[in-house]
Amino acid sequence: MSSLQPIHALNLDSVQQQAFVNFFNSLPDKPPTTVRVFDRNDYYSIHGIDATTAAREVFSSVANIKRMGVEPNRLDYLVLSKGNFEILIKKLLLVRRYRVEIYVADGSIKGCDWSLKYKGSPGYLTQLEEVLGEGLGGSDENTPCLMAVNIKTDPVSKGKLLGVACVVAADYQMSVSEFTDDDLLTQLETITVQTAPSECLIPFSDNDDYKALKKVMDRTNVTVTKLKRVDFSTEGLVQDLNRLLNFKEDQQQDANAFPETRKDLAMTSLAATIKYSALLNESTNFGRFRLSTIRTDCFLHLDAAALTALNILPELGDNSNSPSRSLFGLLDRCRTQHGKRLLAQWLRQPLRDINLINERLDVVELLMNNSQLRLQLHEDHLRRIPDLQALTRRLARKKANLHDCYKIYQAIKRLPSLLQCLTEAENTTVHSSLTEPISELNDDLDKFQQMIEATLDMGAVERGDFLVKPSFDEQLQSLNEQLERLQSSAERELGKAARDLGLDAGKTIKLENNTQNGFCFRITLKEERNLRGDKKYKIIDAVKSGVRFRTNTLESINEEYTQAKTDYEKEQDKVVKEIVSIAGGYSECLFCLSHILSRLDVLVSFAVAASSAPYPYCRPVVTESIDELILKDVRHPCLEVQEGVSYIPNDVEFKRGSVMLHIVTGANMGGKSTWMRSVGASAVLAQAGCPVPAAAARLPRLAALCARIGAADCERRGLSTFMTEMIECAAILKTATPNSLVLIDELGRGTSTYEGCGIAWAIAEQLANECKCFCLFATHYHELTRLASIHPNVIVNSHAAASVVDGQLVLLHKILPGPAARSLGLHVARLADLPDSIIEYAEAKQAELETNLYEVEAAMESNETAEGQKLIKEFLKKCKEIQASASSDDKMMQEIKLLKQELLTCDNKYVQTLIL
Repeated sequence: MSSLQPIHALNLDSVQQQAFVNFFNSLPDKPPTTVRVFDRNDYYSIHGIDATTAAREVFSSVANIKRMGVEPNRLDYLVLSKGNFEILIKKLLLVRRYRVEIYVADGSIKGCDWSLKYKGSPGYLTQLEEVLGEGLGGSDENTPCLMAVNIKTDPVSKGKLLGVACVVAADYQMSVSEFTDDDLLTQLETITVQTAPSECLIPFSDNDDYKALKKVMDRTNVTVTKLKRVDFSTEGLVQDLNRLLNFKEDQQQDANAFPETRKDLAMTSLAATIKYSALLNESTNFGRFRLSTIRTDCFLHLDAAALTALNILPELGDNSNSPSRSLFGLLDRCRTQHGKRLLAQWLRQPLRDINLINERLDVVELLMNNSQLRLQLHEDHLRRIPDLQALTRRLARKKANLHDCYKIYQAIKRLPSLLQCLTEAENTTVHSSLTEPISELNDDLDKFQQMIEATLDMGAVERGDFLVKPSFDEQLQSLNEQLERLQSSAERELGKAARDLGLDAGKTIKLENNTQNGFCFRITLKEERNLRGDKKYKIIDAVKSGVRFRTNTLESINEEYTQAKTDYEKEQDKVVKEIVSIAGGYSECLFCLSHILSRLDVLVSFAVAASSAPYPYCRPVVTESIDELILKDVRHPCLEVQEGVSYIPNDVEFKRGSVMLHIVTGANMGGKSTWMRSVGASAVLAQAGCPVPAAAARLPRLAALCARIGAADCERRGLSTFMTEMIECAAILKTATPNSLVLIDELGRGTSTYEGCGIAWAIAEQLANECKCFCLFATHYHELTRLASIHPNVIVNSHAAASVVDGQLVLLHKILPGPAARSLGLHVARLADLPDSIIEYAEAKQAELETNLYEVEAAMESNETAEGQKLIKEFLKKCKEIQASASSDDKMMQEIKLLKQELLTCDNKYVQTLIL
């Protein structure tokens, strides 16, 4: 009997359990990165291995997992409330970058009639937005972007030809690119960093090209989804684009008119994104999308290694937004959600156009110098602007309601005072880039404002209700009059009941109207005795707050009122639908307004962050010339805001023809890596249009910033520290040019000392002599300091200063010219509290190894030299004999040449050094 008792969590008896287990086991196989969820109306269930995944994500424990079914087909399951379900979906899609499938019951039989109703992936959230509403992705700093990549061999160059497409459905943007890439796909990595896709679609393939592509996506934390080759077919694509694209009035209504459609391989990728994201299933997408070409040359090249090394963005899943953890966290003083998303985009896409950089810097400098303007914008105007981008998308998709329209109305109503604030700045850059376009949009949106004022009941808004004015529509007016008449009738009935019961109307007896009971009277429990035995009154309920009851007349009024209210709501829904449809016509203007206000928000955020820093930021001078890079008293912007840190600034100077590459030596923890990161961060900030943490800054317009800093295994990709270093260095050597900045820290670990030193030496020389880029090269291989004498006017030595006082290491965190005097590793070990016995033994072993190494090298050098000198003597003796016996000079030279070749066959470095 107990086996038939339902499980409370799932409310299934044993027969229903087994039916579901059978159905679940019949589902097709899936990867572990796809999680299946079953909607059971009031709650959700997750089964099998997915239950473990979900339990760890939501509860950080598997204790809540239960089992269903009978042996041997028992199945783990987890039950989630709606709130926990939403938490799980956000974590899976936005942090883990997993895919989600939601099944809904089809029929009345519990257990086996299920169908896949909703699907979601990191790059495709549309269907799940219907399930979770605005909760999904609303606070994410990136708008979901879906990428697709197709690869084939270029028939001309025989290289790798890539076709790339990106779709940002929330912004109605499509962009494509087609290019030939190298074996490491460095150009693709640049595009991936700049566009920040959540998901990448590729065709099913196991060839080496797609394996290399998978590595790029792993490095950039992008989920890869494999599709059938047929999904990359362009059949019918032009007709699809004709429906989706937004053509200008004077433009030919044919997608073939766009130059992008002539990129055949890129079009196959675009076709895959359109099919995967089901854009044609939503009629509100028609006539809205823009098609453009991805332009990587407009932005500073940053690869995934540089993004990570410089801590530009927070780590995936890190929601702390701490100023000391990333540049984004430091600069994010944005007041709007669309401002936060634009800030992340600007940091991924630092500019290369000096005019655009200076335009941003002009506005930020004005805001830094004008504290009143800065505070007005930051503390008053921008903080009252809602997420216009998300609201406008709801309008465009006809999913908005009156509350959404009211939020937009409030934002538009603030524009005149915002414009007045900007106009008082009397700055030409502010006027042309902000005031003028906002003013034009304000004029265009004036009718939207008038429509909301004419249709929305502002009195009801003050009460928290968003209703249409009854006077706006004749039918609504008639129904409203009926509701008011019934309200008056109910109040008259209250008076009758009060007199009959001897109570005070509105005080000891009250009229209530709620969604559950409609009209009813309420008295306190103490007055309940007045009702006893009186059959005119029907008691509804008795609770702590009092007794609710009705008369027959009030019940009749209530029924009539309920019907009239239902009719009113139906009629209002028709009017609201019409209002939203009209409001949707303003979506283009609202998108533009959203972009301009987010731009203003980021510029104000730059100014606030720079003004509130512990030490002043300066406006950088960005030059067309690539002859010098100079930073005076540069600081690391994130480190200096940490509590208890007294930052020691440093200078850095590059000048073509004298200083191109710094070999940086010095003790661990001495400040080498921090110095390098501060230089890289300043370069990114400068080209993003933000002041930099330095006393003075003069930087060239860089094309690329490459960084190899930090050491860690990548177990998920099966790569060792050394292999990771080599991959990143290979990419740097392919990317670096004279207008690049390269930062390399501690290259050559994870292999033998001599191999590591040799690799570091070769790469440093290549960067200095062939790539001719500006480079900071930190190393513990002291041998590399000899490069400065081998390549004068190109390579110089710098070191992180440190002193030993009374046997204790004192790190000065100051970068000075010249190489470090000696290695201080043992002193650093003392700082780490390594036992004294270990330190003493290490010192003895170090002395022994250094002595042995010197003796071995000296012996080798002595033996090599002695043997070489002997060979040279014999060679000279034979030359003298040839000279004496040769019949002619030509004959003599031929024989000496043969003798020299014979000598060179001897494997003796002393001989080879003399003769070669």
